Amino acid sequence: MYKEYLKVPQAPEYTARILTYEIGDINKCMIYKDRFGKGYDNELRIAFADSLTMLYLLGEQLGLDMSSVRDDGRERFIERQKECEEAAKKS
Repeated sequence: MYKEYLKVPQAPEYTARILTYEIGDINKCMIYKDRFGKGYDNELRIAFADSLTMLYLLGEQLGLDMSSVRDDGRERFIERQKECEEAAKKS
């Protein structure tokens, strides 16, 4: 899906570096929004879009079926939330 759009060869390690940079932008936008208030919603949205693109590209470069990975992640998240809910009931 994303790999087909690469016009210049890019090693997975390079994609991982870009992903790290993009996640840094998410953190930066969150800090700016917290400190300065409104005005960073669009930048945050773009940072998320760029991060997701690099994450999906990296997965494809590593031979993963990202639709399946996404579904597995959702299931694992739901399970973790159930475990958290149970733990909270016990405490």
